[in-house]
Order: sequence, then structure tokens, then C-alpha cells
Amino acid sequence: MPDADHTLPPDAGGPPDDQRHADRRRGEQRRIVRALWQGATALLLAVIAVIATALLAWRELGFEQALERDRTADRMAGRDLEVIRAAIGQLESEAAASRAALGRLEPLPERLEQQGEHLATIEGRIEAPQRAVARVEAAHLVELASHRLSLERDVAGAARLFAAAAERLATLNDPSTLAIRAELERDLARLRAVPVPDVAALGTRLALIGTTVRDLPMLGMIKNQYVPPGDEPTQAPGLARAWQQLRVLGDLVTVRRVSDAAVQLVSMEEIGVRRHHLETLLFAARLAALRGDDADYAANIADSRDWLRRYFDIHDARGQAADAELGALAASRVSPDIPDVSGSLKLLRRVAK
Repeated sequence: MPDADHTLPPDAGGPPDDQRHADRRRGEQRRIVRALWQGATALLLAVIAVIATALLAWRELGFEQALERDRTADRMAGRDLEVIRAAIGQLESEAAASRAALGRLEPLPERLEQQGEHLATIEGRIEAPQRAVARVEAAHLVELASHRLSLERDVAGAARLFAAAAERLATLNDPSTLAIRAELERDLARLRAVPVPDVAALGTRLALIGTTVRDLPMLGMIKNQYVPPGDEPTQAPGLARAWQQLRVLGDLVTVRRVSDAAVQLVSMEEIGVRRHHLETLLFAARLAALRGDDADYAANIADSRDWLRRYFDIHDARGQAADAELGALAASRVSPDIPDVSGSLKLLRRVAK
């Protein structure tokens, strides 16, 4: 705060009363300034005191609220504690009841074990005849499969019978048949690995040859119209037909011996008999293929080919095609190679006694 003396400079040249008057005014100004400073200081201290009082009151209020919350939490904790104590008491009573119930159940495991032993004994008595029946049934199935293999050479049917025998033994838990079941699986794998001839395709090919036999040209048969080899009959009139007729007249004096069977002409009845015989041989070959008889099949194919060559014109394109097809069919087999599957049958006969 600047000094009051500097605000009112003294008048060096004035009278003494003015000097005193000026000093008093300066003194009053200093007192006013001092009073203002004191009032401002007192006001500041009062404000500070009010703020401090407000802070203390706020803190006291916070402490009271915290204490109230603590008291509320203590009351709630007390109630929870009572609830927990009640729950503990109920659990203790239930545990005591459970211990009593467990005490009554202590002999139950021993009784269950005894009942299990009795049940196992009963099941063993029941399963013993069933196991024996299953072994006998499996033995019959395998024996029937062996007969089908030896008599009919039916590999697919025998495989189905072997599979049925293995499935029948697998329905019962019989440790004594483990080796038999393993042998059945091995025999079944051998049967399934056998390549089976396509008898249906062979029969279809033989049937097609049988249908062509009806139209094959035969040696010694009388033709309604002779056509030189390699030509087709010309129906339209003209120079081509006239030239063809002239060639026919020239070929009338040609003598050619095809075979002993063509030396003389044959009647229509003989032609029908020869065709029917060839059809019969082809049908017999089809039956042999269905039976799986390789020897009979080969014999009928050979007889059919020999009959075709003896009495039919194999120089014709249709005769050549039939002869070539019979030659291809002669190299085919109609029965598969039967593997040795007697091991499982021997084991089944041994346990089925």
C-alpha cells in the first residue's frame, strides 16, 4: 500500500496552519487505510472460518453417514448370520438323517454282489443250451455251404451261408467260439475274393448265336435265286440286272466242292433238323453254364462249332461271325475255382459234438 505522505506532498512555501491541516488529513487517510486493511483482513478471516466450519460440518456428516451404514451392515450381517446358523442346523439334521439311512444301506452292496452271482449263475444255465444250439446251427449252415460249393459251385450262396453262421455265433458272448469265428471270417474272405464268371453274359451271347442260326446259309440247300459271291441281287430292271443274269449263266458251269456234306442237295426237312440240332447244342451249352459244369459246357461248345463247320457255310459273313463267337466262348469258364474253406467246418463239428 503506498504511503499517504506521497499522495499529498507538503507545501514548502505555505503557512504553518496549512501544514498542520495537511498533516492531519494525511494522518486521517492513514487511519482510514489502516481501518480498511483491518476490515478486509477480518472479513478474510471470517470467510476462512466459515469455510473451515462448513468443511468440518461436511466431514462430520460424512462420518455419521458412514457410521449409519456400518450399523445397517452390522444389522444385516447379524440377520444373515442367523439365517446361516439356521441353515447349518438344518444341514446338520439332514446329515444325521443321511448317516442313519447310510447305516441301514451298509449291507446292501454285499446283497447286490450275492444277487449278481446268482443272476450270473442263472444266465449261465440259460445261455448254455442257447450256445450249444447256436454252435449246432452254425455247423449246419457251414455244412450246407460246403454242399453248395461241391455240388452247385455256388460261391455267392456259400458266402451268404458263411456270413449267416458267423452272425449266429456273434449273437452270444461265448469265448469258446472266438477261434471258430476268426476261422469263419478267414473262410468268408477267401470266398468273397473268388472271381465269379458272368454266366448271365455267356447265356446272352449263346442266345444271340441261337437266333442267328435260323438265317445261316447251309451247305447243300437249294437257293431260290443265286447271286454271285460278293454281290447283292438287283431288283430294278436295266443293264445292271441284265449283266448280273449273264454272270449267273456263266457261273452255272462252275463246279466247286465245299465239303463232304455239300456233295448232294438236302431236303427242307433235313435243313430243319440240322438247324434244330445246332440250336439244341447251344441250349445245352447254356444249361451247362447255368450249372457251372465246365466239362459239359466245353463239350457242347466244341460240338456246336464242329456242327456249324460241317453243315453250314462258314464262308458266309454270318457263318464266320458265329464261328468266331463260338471260338471266343470256348475260352470262357463257367465255374469258379473253389478255395479250401473246410477249416471252420472242422472246428464247428468238434465243438458241436
